Amino acid sequence: MPTNPLPPADAPGPEPLSGDDLAVLALEQMDQGVMLVDADLTVRVINSRLYEMFDVPQGYMPGANYARIIQFLARRGEYGPGDPDAIADRHLDRARRADPPLYEHRRPDGRVLEVRTRLTSAGGFVRTYSDVTERRRAEDELALQRHMLRLTLENMGQGIVLLDRDLRYIAWNSNSLDILGVPEEVMRGNPALSDVVRHQIASGLVDLPAGAPDLGDDLDAKTRYLMDRIGRPEREFVYARPQGDGRFIEVRVVPLPDGGQVRTFTDITDRVIADEALRQSREILTGVIDAIPALIDVKDRDGTVRLTNRFYRDTYGPAAAPPPGPATDRAVAFDRLVVDSGQGVPFHEDRAPDGDGAMRDWLTTKMPLTDEGGEVTHIVTVALDITARKRAEAELRDAQASLIQAEKLASLAQLVAGVAHEVNTPIGVTLTAISHLGEEVGRIRTLFEENRIRRSDFQEFLNVAWESTRMILSNIERATGLIQSFKQVASDQASGERRPFDLAAYVDEVLLSLRPRLRGTGVTVELDIPAGLIVDGYPGSFAQVLSNLIINALVHAYDEGETGRILLSAREEPAGWIEMHYADDGKGIPADIRSRIFDPFFTTKRGLGASGLGLSICANIMTGTMRGSIALEDGREKGARFLLRFPVRLDA
Repeated sequence: MPTNPLPPADAPGPEPLSGDDLAVLALEQMDQGVMLVDADLTVRVINSRLYEMFDVPQGYMPGANYARIIQFLARRGEYGPGDPDAIADRHLDRARRADPPLYEHRRPDGRVLEVRTRLTSAGGFVRTYSDVTERRRAEDELALQRHMLRLTLENMGQGIVLLDRDLRYIAWNSNSLDILGVPEEVMRGNPALSDVVRHQIASGLVDLPAGAPDLGDDLDAKTRYLMDRIGRPEREFVYARPQGDGRFIEVRVVPLPDGGQVRTFTDITDRVIADEALRQSREILTGVIDAIPALIDVKDRDGTVRLTNRFYRDTYGPAAAPPPGPATDRAVAFDRLVVDSGQGVPFHEDRAPDGDGAMRDWLTTKMPLTDEGGEVTHIVTVALDITARKRAEAELRDAQASLIQAEKLASLAQLVAGVAHEVNTPIGVTLTAISHLGEEVGRIRTLFEENRIRRSDFQEFLNVAWESTRMILSNIERATGLIQSFKQVASDQASGERRPFDLAAYVDEVLLSLRPRLRGTGVTVELDIPAGLIVDGYPGSFAQVLSNLIINALVHAYDEGETGRILLSAREEPAGWIEMHYADDGKGIPADIRSRIFDPFFTTKRGLGASGLGLSICANIMTGTMRGSIALEDGREKGARFLLRFPVRLDA
């Protein structure tokens, strides 16, 4: 719709009214915009302030038709979107009726004008326009602040009330009503503090504090007692009280200069419960610490002892501190290390005297306690008395050494028995052959002396002598080899000396000594070890490891009469190290005992004569004497598998 501009100032129109110059001057000095319109909707009076408010050039409005002015402003968007003519008609109708007599108009630029309309006796009206933008902004901000304050109070975790100088409730939030146990309609009547206190006592929500006199059922006396104590404190006053509903409430009373009060009510039930739980936890913790049979002390970063347990105090007696000496100096150095590094000291063994001067063995650790910034504030020391354990370990080591020596002697006895049994066969054959040869010599001598010897007799004698001599020589050589192997293996096991040995040949000699034990079973031992693999080590100890592995398999892996196969293979990989694999196809080792097979005295066949030291001795020899390792491999196939690793040269 095209805009119809207002007529210019020099356009013909009604003659402007002439008035008193003083009145005109007064209108021009007003902060309000003023307009006088007659019954014909002709503008009779308008001041310059109105031009400024609507951003219209002066001279367009005096003498103009009011309807055209409204239409002009509507088309310019003064009254918002919509049909300008319809908008103008509504404004004209409201102006004629002065309905409403007072309203606010918000201009497109955001400014707010307060419009007042008063009808004149001649049928026209007078309108005044006041710029209330700043006032409205201030009122809006104040209303917003009040709203935010109300929301804040309502969303506070505390109850809060305001009392006047007569101690009557004049403001409150909903949390306070819940804590006070007073309904909203009662609070709207502005009750006195004493009335609310009386109501709380009567309802059992509040009771007299501990130590109060026995006032029986006298409600008034109880109310006076509480009012005398907490009614008008001279300064800020805080107290806590249990409520009849099981809650604990902290009340803060802040006196105001005019005699009124601000009272806040904080539900501290969780805090009280937490404090009680903390107190109980501390008692329990103290009891637990005192019950622990270990020295426990807590020092600050300067080394001052702040806490000790009963075991600590019992250990050091009246001195309540370890005696000076190297152990104490080490402890001080470790404390300083914890403070400087911020890290704990792991468990370590130490010897130190107790309060009576007796030396004890301790397993000690130190841990830092830090603040939120990570700075060490305290050092916690825990020391376990391992004196009895160290004594038992020494006794156990002696016992183990005796048992290991006995086991070695038993192995040597088995070796002697086995070799004796093996040597018995070639010796027996040799004796038989010599006996037969002697009989033949006697027979040929008789024939010779009687001069009855024939060529055929002598030829037969030569054949027998040749066969017997060959049989005697073969069996004597076999016996000599057995004895030589026995001497070497027995010497190695007995002396425990270090020497170079060919791994493949030496394993053959060990198996030879085990042949009597293997002969009564269906188990065979196969080798996959290259010749010429020379090891500089302790062959006797190594022989005992192999013997224990094979005998352990015969006892545990196979039932009596069951056939089986044991494979021993070895390679030099990586260079300078021997990797030897033991594998059998027996029953295998159950998963629940795999972690214990190297423990001393652990066996599943103790009632059948097993000592539980076989694999334990293997582990000790491999990690100690052979400077290597032995491990149970996780194989998915049937049987058990061990991996032995040791250096080709012990000093490599």
